[in-house]
Amino acid sequence: MSTDAGGSEGQVVPTAPEADHSLRATVRLTTSFLGNRRWKLGLVALLAAVGGLAEALVLVIIARLAFALASDSGTVVITAGPLGRLSVGFSTMVAVAAALVLLRGLLQVVVALVSSSMWTAVLAEVREQMLRGYLGASWALQSDERSGRLQELVSTFAWAAASSVSLLTMSLVSFFSLLAFALTALAVSPLAAGLVAGVGILMALFLRPIRTRVRRGAGRSAEAGLALATDINELADGMLEVRVFDVEEQVLERARAGIHVASESVRQVQVIQQVGPVLYQTVALLLIVVCVAAIEAAHISKLGAIGGVVLVMVRSLSYAQTLQNTYQQFHATAPSLELIRAELERFRVAAVDRSGAPFDHIGELAFDHVAFSYEPAVETLVDMSFRVAPGEIIGIVGPSGAGKSTLVQLLLRLREPAEGRVLADGRDVSELSLTDWYRRVSFVPQDAWLFAGTVAENIAFFRDKVPRETIERAARQANLHDEIMAMPQGYDTSVGERGGQISGGQRQRLCIARALVEEPDILVLDEPTSALDVRSEALIRTTVAELAPRTTVFIIAHRMSTLEICDRIMVLFEGRLEGFDEPGRLASTNRFYREALELSGMR
Repeated sequence: MSTDAGGSEGQVVPTAPEADHSLRATVRLTTSFLGNRRWKLGLVALLAAVGGLAEALVLVIIARLAFALASDSGTVVITAGPLGRLSVGFSTMVAVAAALVLLRGLLQVVVALVSSSMWTAVLAEVREQMLRGYLGASWALQSDERSGRLQELVSTFAWAAASSVSLLTMSLVSFFSLLAFALTALAVSPLAAGLVAGVGILMALFLRPIRTRVRRGAGRSAEAGLALATDINELADGMLEVRVFDVEEQVLERARAGIHVASESVRQVQVIQQVGPVLYQTVALLLIVVCVAAIEAAHISKLGAIGGVVLVMVRSLSYAQTLQNTYQQFHATAPSLELIRAELERFRVAAVDRSGAPFDHIGELAFDHVAFSYEPAVETLVDMSFRVAPGEIIGIVGPSGAGKSTLVQLLLRLREPAEGRVLADGRDVSELSLTDWYRRVSFVPQDAWLFAGTVAENIAFFRDKVPRETIERAARQANLHDEIMAMPQGYDTSVGERGGQISGGQRQRLCIARALVEEPDILVLDEPTSALDVRSEALIRTTVAELAPRTTVFIIAHRMSTLEICDRIMVLFEGRLEGFDEPGRLASTNRFYREALELSGMR
């Protein structure tokens, strides 16, 4: 739309609020994205416990088999808890070990399939929720949203939510596998079980400060990354001006600050994440050495027992390290999850209520003492009242900042009046169905927005059920049909990226055809001819004139020749309706309109 002063409500984009940083809170936040799939986490835990038990038993059996080979014995002696000591044939024990290995492998495959299904489901659902929330939010929020922010939320932050689910499943696998090892060690040797548990507790205490720093650093990194992404997206949108004004180096210099902040925050997190495992391994290996010394001090002299204990401890160390790494990364994703929740809540609070009384036609339209302000102390529209009969063509003029765009946003019900009422056939429009309103009121923006698709697809504009004959009828009304038929593939011709393969006049008339598909009762055009040649302007004036008396038309225009077809013209000045009359009378009664005609050479 054309620019008006005070076009922003000063909306502050929130960051993630201060949150509970406990493990329970992080797990609860992560599982909230799973919805009714939480039961899959229980399945993963069960499979991990069984798989861990199978692996621990394999290690114990391997140690016993090695001892049997060393002693040239044809039997393997194992300790089976309450069953006491059992002697089993060597070949039987090998078969049992092989079966346990296959069982563990099968369970790992199932866990991988379940985990990947949760990961992809969360990624898709978070992206959909983010888009649905944004699309359903108020125009006040949408218009103030920084360019690129939504894209970063849908891509990077949704990925973080899915990754947190993956990390949670990995943590469950490591934890329950470690628990199975501890139980197995308890059956083999209570001392070994105690040592495994002791190692885990000491590791948790030792690395707790590191996890805290990782989480804080990850929060700063997420915010810095989001800010940098939005800055870069805005830069890409303004590349034409950057290039023409030859300010590439200055733009780069300005961007360096954001790049430095984002890079430094990532560096700090990376250092902590990489140093953490090194410290973990060093301390854990030292503890194993101490544990072996403790086993010797306890006079456990049987080779099979010692071998089983050492294998269990070494493999436990691997699971404990994996648990530590995933736990650390899990905490690092928490700030992103908190920000996602904050954004979804922001969209939810700003959701537009589309309910209301149904209707199928708009006749007379009126403003009844309407006022609107973006800021409490600054009035954008003041006590505005007027009536428009069905089928009238109304021009809207005024200097920049007069309130023209705000008036149009009220007509389109993108915003609601702070005072007064907008009436349709005597009914307050706030009581009418917003969905029905959008079917009966249409809009053509100043900048024609086309997407990479065919002519027909751009006219239909995602309304998939619109038949081809309706599309062609709208194109005829927009005086575009003959030019479309002259294109290589007619209505199936691609318009190119951003409509680059058709002319500016064709793009504008295509947008008019798009607006006419549902035969609206009210059509609003914002500077429809500002960048067009004389022929294109004449075609658009013809199109608009032919819409009366079926459609009421509002035209914002600075080019006075566009307004020649208007029945009446309203003049806005400093948010007030300074004049509203037929063009001839208005030229003699309103100074602004008279001067605008003189400057345009029309008087």
